[in-house]
Amino acid sequence: MRRRWPLAGVCLVLLGALLAVLTINNRSPAGARAARPFVNPMRDGLSGSPLSCPDPSVTRRRDGRWFYVLVCTSDNNRNAFPIYRSEDLVHWYPDGFVFPHGRQPWWAAPSTGGGRAAVYWGPALYRIDNRWVLYFSADYDAATHAAGSFKPRAPTMVLGVAAANSLRGPWRTKLLHFPGELNAENRRPDQEVVGGDIDPGVVDDPRTGRMYLFWAEQREQIWEAELSGDGLTLGPEMRLAFGVSRGWECDPANRLCTVEGPQPFYHDGKIFVLYSAASTWDSSYAVGVAAASRALDPATPFRKLATPILRSSSGFLGPGGESNPVLGPDGSTMIMYHALTHPILRHDSGLRVLMLGELHWVDGWPLIDEGLAQ
Repeated sequence: MRRRWPLAGVCLVLLGALLAVLTINNRSPAGARAARPFVNPMRDGLSGSPLSCPDPSVTRRRDGRWFYVLVCTSDNNRNAFPIYRSEDLVHWYPDGFVFPHGRQPWWAAPSTGGGRAAVYWGPALYRIDNRWVLYFSADYDAATHAAGSFKPRAPTMVLGVAAANSLRGPWRTKLLHFPGELNAENRRPDQEVVGGDIDPGVVDDPRTGRMYLFWAEQREQIWEAELSGDGLTLGPEMRLAFGVSRGWECDPANRLCTVEGPQPFYHDGKIFVLYSAASTWDSSYAVGVAAASRALDPATPFRKLATPILRSSSGFLGPGGESNPVLGPDGSTMIMYHALTHPILRHDSGLRVLMLGELHWVDGWPLIDEGLAQ
């Protein structure tokens, strides 16, 4: 029996239809269903204010009255990775932090709440072997941990993993991967890797029972590797999944090209990877998709859809940082992502607000609301 949307959620949805708050695109491809009239952005359940949640990761899991858990990028905030809970994907209530200040990974630089001292980005939360497993990126702390021959010349992002029986911890963490590790296919010197490794995402292939991690090596590459059964060890085989290859993946304002934020998932015999591209801070940012028959298989390369499946609309700019697909209360497949309400000239992560969209399929490709494919 399907769970119904709570009364408050229904009222908000009806209000959104009347006000026409959100229209992702004014056209949709043939065969696409009409977009659900969501009232974006999503709200803090306590204050009613738009919820700042860059790079959202959402997990469906029943816990008392709650059905969903959400974690967000915290950037350089003093407490890393805020946790929220919800009954309906619409109203979100704060429930602590994964890594409060003073309890952050020993191998990563601690965030201090100001400046560029350290940042925590791109959390991805899953249930593996009956426990919580979080993948994330953080600034590597060369002063406290030696990762073999890896000696970054500047603050560099690396991938970490943490596991806990409860969202309240304690979380046991380890360094999972750093730029250039094991990936012999990548011959770029470390100093040419801008920023490091970010935005991990996991897919479980039901045909084989194997798990794969995808991540972005800034700025122009998406990589993949197999995870161990417990999800805590990566490799050793790694492969470049895809890089920049479409014009829309480049920001015309600064001529920089970027692919990042990979979110892999399995559907109908293929591995699909949602990804974000162009500039996070203006209307060029958008969501694309690539697909392959299998992960880590050179014989089945990833093929991209030519145009974005989610792009800027009137009122909301630069959608991206998309979550993994999640089952909504009414059985629909939903995606959470962030967007801006206006272009910004500086890096201000907190200005990215939480959005909700429905994922559906046209001609074998996923679309988010009224994203356009050609």
